[in-house]
Amino acid sequence: MLQLISKLQHNTYEKSEYSDEQPRNVDETIQLIKDFPWDAERALTDIQLTGPSVTIQDIDLNYLKLGLYFNGKFCVYYLDRDNHLYEYHAKTVDEACELVKGFFEQTLDLKPFDKHLFNIGNKPHFVSNDFIYRVSPLRVIASVAMLSTYALFIIYNIIAGGFNPTNKAIPVIAILFIVLIGLFIGYLVFIAMGGRNQYLQISRGNNHFSYGIDSQHIVTYNKADIEEIVCTQGRNMSDVQIRFKNGEVIKPTMLIKDYDLIQKFPEKSGVKITYIRKTMFGESKTDYHQI
Repeated sequence: MLQLISKLQHNTYEKSEYSDEQPRNVDETIQLIKDFPWDAERALTDIQLTGPSVTIQDIDLNYLKLGLYFNGKFCVYYLDRDNHLYEYHAKTVDEACELVKGFFEQTLDLKPFDKHLFNIGNKPHFVSNDFIYRVSPLRVIASVAMLSTYALFIIYNIIAGGFNPTNKAIPVIAILFIVLIGLFIGYLVFIAMGGRNQYLQISRGNNHFSYGIDSQHIVTYNKADIEEIVCTQGRNMSDVQIRFKNGEVIKPTMLIKDYDLIQKFPEKSGVKITYIRKTMFGESKTDYHQI
């Protein structure tokens, strides 16, 4: 009997996050759909492509995704391999399962479906992501370029604003500033190169995540063991620390942006988030909990 890949997405999952992904025949897939906790996850769930759903993939990379719709209905999405998206609103789960049978038998009739006119950014809602983060060379280059531009701007203003052929202090100040910026950029590159083998795998819906200084030293952590996440934001860069209740601290700064990391912890996760904002006038601190 034909088996197709099917997978689950719950209301705490982020885009491209799935679980229980494996080949199933049509009967197993329909049973998977009927066992899904639709009623429990329907409350406070936005109707969109990412949400509580069961997604099926055929051998030609076409997708059928059964999700929630308004008034107790179900929304069946069909995405073909050319990124054309179709949508049908089934009144009952049994009606939706009939479409699943047609998908398995390659007899799915798209005439009752509504075709979307715009087909940009659809595929990430159907394709699984491994959510592995590593040091991005482009991010390092962008940081260095930004700092270099900032440094040149300041040097130009120092020279243009106070240029005087008899004032020997201006060139000295400019040279010192160039040296300091160069050292800082070198430090940034050093940190990036030192962490180039770091590994982070983390997603919003999974309570466990993995981090390692290299592929040989990867440790799995539980989000419930986190004491606090501290995001220190300076004028030109930020630093992220994950502090655990046992005193351990990991720093995935070069792997993931602080905003993206915070999004991995949904509301009611209970994790304390601390923002420290540093400026030339001092620093400010803001705390809140994901409760």
